[in-house]
Amino acid sequence: MTIKFDEIGYWSELKLEIVEKYGAAYANILKKQPFKKYYIDGFSGAGEHISKDTGKRVDGSPQRALKISPQFDGYYFIDMNPDKTAWLQNLARNRTDVHIHTGDCNEYLTKQLLPTIHYEQYNRALCLLDPYGLHLDWEVIRMAGHSNAIDMFLNFPIMDINRNVIWKNPDDPRIRDDDRDRMNRFWGDESWRQIAYKTTPTLFPDMLDTEKQDNETVVNAFVDRLKKVAYFKFVAKPLPMKNAMNAVVYYLIHASQKELAHDVITDIFRKYA
Repeated sequence: MTIKFDEIGYWSELKLEIVEKYGAAYANILKKQPFKKYYIDGFSGAGEHISKDTGKRVDGSPQRALKISPQFDGYYFIDMNPDKTAWLQNLARNRTDVHIHTGDCNEYLTKQLLPTIHYEQYNRALCLLDPYGLHLDWEVIRMAGHSNAIDMFLNFPIMDINRNVIWKNPDDPRIRDDDRDRMNRFWGDESWRQIAYKTTPTLFPDMLDTEKQDNETVVNAFVDRLKKVAYFKFVAKPLPMKNAMNAVVYYLIHASQKELAHDVITDIFRKYA
């Protein structure tokens, strides 16, 4: 079969390296533990990409995960595109430990997979949630945190947020309702509005001055939400992933329940900062 692979920038290649390095450390740390460990990729793609810089094929996160040793006990790859999951099926070569699902990861994860992973069930998982934009529901994140058994990588899509939702004027009529709805689903409620904008009194009693807040204010508020609402005990300082114009495309966030995991990813992030 033929397929058009996604083209990725160097920042995405670095992200793949980071996730792979952490995945290898994670598997080694847990290799002697008495529970099953799983790898979950909610937006897996085809398992391969094309580098914008070199034009060559680049292994995607599924390919890299399958090469990690010691191996995970099971792999779950989810994507909406049937061509991509078909290609991924070919790459997996019908391995019985690989489970590939075509469809919405939000529904599959919340209704089928995440309810089976919990601290008391003696299993653990490394979960990569790398949406193309605001296409992830907060419930997935909340369930991952409340499981007390999942280490999570999350793409915080600040470029999509700035382009489509958080504008200088929060009441700009050009902001579409469905984009605001996407933001609400990603954030989990509408509290992002109070974070994204700061209001101050003016000389006129009935008027307020509204000022858009910077990227770090928004992402740091989301980190706080991961701790207080999703119950992740440790969240590493988000790593800004920048394009060739030095603009932040997204923040890579890692959240976990263990201090050792936090120390490992902090060291990896520091090397790429």
